[in-house]
Amino acid sequence: MAGKFERLGVEREIAEEMANSLGRIGRKLSRHHRAVWQAMAAWEACPDTAGDGKKRLKETLSHTMDLAEKAHYNLIVQREAIGLGDHGEVEKKFPLPKMPGRPPAAVVPATPRLSFAGGFLRARRRKTSG
Repeated sequence: MAGKFERLGVEREIAEEMANSLGRIGRKLSRHHRAVWQAMAAWEACPDTAGDGKKRLKETLSHTMDLAEKAHYNLIVQREAIGLGDHGEVEKKFPLPKMPGRPPAAVVPATPRLSFAGGFLRARRRKTSG
């Protein structure tokens, strides 16, 4: 009987760590989600006549979009890894804005956006070069 109780303890610890990791990634996405919407509001509010100011705001928006998309992607990957396949709630809670001229980010981990630090392209080069 003692063996079953030990196993349950280990399973509980694993479940706690899974929940903690989802929470950490979710909080990170939440921070980036707020930042990207704030950057989008600042960029949209800036008049086109602002020149360099508008350009800097667009660069900031692009950078915050990269961070938010990567955090979103990481959350989806983590959810997939622990067996949660329905990501509808994530999409509802953390919608990302559409930025003119920027393709939408991938939602499914199997189809990553090519802009993620060259990860997809680098992996493809390794597979085809050998």
